[in-house]
Amino acid sequence: MAVKYYLEEMFEPTLLYGLSLAVIGVAAAAHYGRPDLLYGVLAIIGSVLAQSSVNVISDYFDYTSGLDRELALKKKGNLSGGSSLLAKGLIKPKQTIALGLILFTIAGAIGIYLLYVRIQILPILVLAAFTILLYSKVVKKIPYLSEPLCTVNYTLIALGSFIVTSSTFSLPQGLIFSLIPAGILLGGDALYVNEVPDREIDKKYNIKHSVVMLKSSNKIGLYYLIMQTAAYILLDVGVLMKLLPLLTIACLVTFPATLYVFRGLYDADSKKYGAYLFVHTISSITFAVILSISLIWGVNTL
Repeated sequence: MAVKYYLEEMFEPTLLYGLSLAVIGVAAAAHYGRPDLLYGVLAIIGSVLAQSSVNVISDYFDYTSGLDRELALKKKGNLSGGSSLLAKGLIKPKQTIALGLILFTIAGAIGIYLLYVRIQILPILVLAAFTILLYSKVVKKIPYLSEPLCTVNYTLIALGSFIVTSSTFSLPQGLIFSLIPAGILLGGDALYVNEVPDREIDKKYNIKHSVVMLKSSNKIGLYYLIMQTAAYILLDVGVLMKLLPLLTIACLVTFPATLYVFRGLYDADSKKYGAYLFVHTISSITFAVILSISLIWGVNTL
């Protein structure tokens, strides 16, 4: 057993999304009060492990269904929607599902411990647990549900991190205008752009995410543009209402990347599409970094 391949399976690049949102939640806690950094670190670790468990378990079920094996034959390198290690035979199915369940258990243990700190995170943990266990077998088979649920879950990563880290029990209005845009860019839309190249094979396996349901390139591109634009508008409204620091407006420097990726959605079958995926990832992470810095820099008190 090559340990390095299982580590690679655990630490897919998409973990940067969950990590970024957890950091945003901790930064928001710093903005509105005195954060408990120990709980913040635990929240970040738990969030990353929970996302990793989703990735690993999803890869297992995609492999056993035959989906990943067919995708691996279609193209080289990692699959756009996950790892190709199982399809290449570099890791074993039984060990992979065991790894996913172990990660899920550790993340759950951290979550249970944090419940003693803030019982308010119970609904978040329950939703996360059901989503992790049901995503591959249920969620992906329900039309249009994958991306909105991903947006909700990733927004809740940031909210949960805020709750357990914060010294206040209130939920400031500014959270709506910061956490939801981050959840859209780093959650639902990140998943969306990864789904586009695999839409034909996904459809064959009865997966009904938005890309499959929308069908045409025009609708696929328009969906992405609307969601991205809505995220930036919501953030700007928060700044205009003085619910977010003025520095937050700097997040707009990442918006031109939306137009570049939007154009790329019409060229999803070309070898260049990897560049569009990369641009969305980099711009979203940059957005998260700027947002986190602006929240920490513009410290506020309730």
